[in-house]
Amino acid sequence: MDYDRDTSHRQRPEPQEEATLALFATVLSFVGLNLMWVFFAGWLLFGMVPALLFALFLNHMITRIELSMQPTET
Repeated sequence: MDYDRDTSHRQRPEPQEEATLALFATVLSFVGLNLMWVFFAGWLLFGMVPALLFALFLNHMITRIELSMQPTET
């Protein structure tokens, strides 16, 4: 069975776009891992309350970034 025949009508991303997406996914993974160890190190050093405050702050900032990235309705 020829799988390329079934998907030939779809536009394939260019190799540069695929590399960019792969790099972006890798960067996000490393950012997540770094945030995890920073979070746990802060928990060990300062306790649970500052770690929870840091988590709330991160949640707030991510929400603000998400809202700023949404297109405005006109």
